Amino acid sequence: MNELIEFKRANFFPGLQVGPNYWNKIEDYHFEKEKLYNKLFHGFGIVPGFLDSLHVQAEKTKGGLITFIVGRGLCFDGLGNPLFLDKPEVLVFDSKKYTYPTTIHIVIKYDEVLQDFFQNSDNIDLQGYQYKKETAKVEIVTEITEPELTVELARVHLEDEEGTGIGNIKNCDEFCNPGSNALDYRFVPWAVRTKKGVSIYLEKLMIELFELTCGVSNSCYELLQLNAFRNMHTVATTSKMIIQTAGVYFEDVIHLLKPLFDIDHEVLFELADFERNNEEKNYKFTTKEAYENARAAMYELGDLLKKYSGKYEEIDAILKAHKNVIEGLKNTVIEKEVHSADIQFISCDFPRVLLFEDEKYTLVDTVNMGSQESIEAHRVTFAESQHPSTAKDSFYYPDGVMVYDTIKRWIGGSMKLHLKNVIKGRKTLIIRRTDIYQGNYSVEVILQGKNKFTMNIDGQDSKNRWRNIFLKINEGEITEYTPEIAFNIGEKGRDNSGTIWIYQVL
Repeated sequence: MNELIEFKRANFFPGLQVGPNYWNKIEDYHFEKEKLYNKLFHGFGIVPGFLDSLHVQAEKTKGGLITFIVGRGLCFDGLGNPLFLDKPEVLVFDSKKYTYPTTIHIVIKYDEVLQDFFQNSDNIDLQGYQYKKETAKVEIVTEITEPELTVELARVHLEDEEGTGIGNIKNCDEFCNPGSNALDYRFVPWAVRTKKGVSIYLEKLMIELFELTCGVSNSCYELLQLNAFRNMHTVATTSKMIIQTAGVYFEDVIHLLKPLFDIDHEVLFELADFERNNEEKNYKFTTKEAYENARAAMYELGDLLKKYSGKYEEIDAILKAHKNVIEGLKNTVIEKEVHSADIQFISCDFPRVLLFEDEKYTLVDTVNMGSQESIEAHRVTFAESQHPSTAKDSFYYPDGVMVYDTIKRWIGGSMKLHLKNVIKGRKTLIIRRTDIYQGNYSVEVILQGKNKFTMNIDGQDSKNRWRNIFLKINEGEITEYTPEIAFNIGEKGRDNSGTIWIYQVL
């Protein structure tokens, strides 16, 4: 029903004559308001978790009669009437009343019972019932004719397979497929029970944490294609979506947080397994302090979840523990911050993910001048050059670290190669290890035969000769899947190149 009755609240004033009719209107006002509230905020059906939730069970009496026992509870009908059952109700099933096969429904309807009659033997006009007990009537029907006023508690599909009547009715063993002559709860409606809400601050904190988890797991997956990273992304995305769309009660928050321990555990141990299975690549994830911090935070998270007793302070600690796992994971796998002024001095192996000028770059390709396979795969060639040569050299970086590398040297003309594994249109970072013994010159870098850039080899150093020279290619400039890049030194200039690393924005 979508009609709204007119609500008139009593207004007392001196001289007002109040009789039974007036007082009953006051009671009706409050009851109609309650029904409207029930209909709008609780809906239609049984209130879950209250007393016995009107649960129906089948039993046999000592005399062999089949009975249905309806437990205590509360439900609301379509008009918002509260249907109370304060003690169990027993219904006797009479199998002779029905023609088989048929379906019976155990239902409940709102009822009022007048109680506590006040008798006035001197004046019968001044007597009557003092109370209306709000209760409910339970019955067995073969058809629900008033769906708005009737709440179904269970049903049974009856079949007399042997022609001897119904000798027994089973309780529900399988909810999805109860079968014949068994209680069926599939069509029982349930109302919404109001629970403790979640503050907007906690909600915001959880959304931000799930967003961080999504971002880190996605970046990690671009670097290492481990299923655990995708699972973490899915869990975080789903949890965030639930909060932002359906919302959660405070009691539900813990159910969003419990999967975090499982997924954190899965990620950290799958990462360790991946490292063990790829020992030749020398990842060394598990030896990092950040990994140990993440692992310790993961176990702390597990302990907090086990001890959880429903306090806000515990939720806060759980969220912080998971955040520490994610921060540790990020620092273990994907983040090494490098500024443009410092990139030339990196003497260690370049990381798989680089945080450069506030953007995350992932390593997509490496040109190794000491590998014939790499040379052929990248189609390294020289054009109009004199005396191109290859040498294995060991020089120092300014930090005093000696690094061995194979280096190509040439006079005049250009060295050309093709990049691999790049995505068209993405911002790209090309880093080239260069010997600056004869520095202070410029290299013209030509992309795809048309886009021209300048790579400056600044300074000369006869002692610490290695430098990493970088070139940034803007978004949209790479338009081919295997673009050609040429390092052109002019007619008589000298140039050289060690290992070349190619990064693209994540």
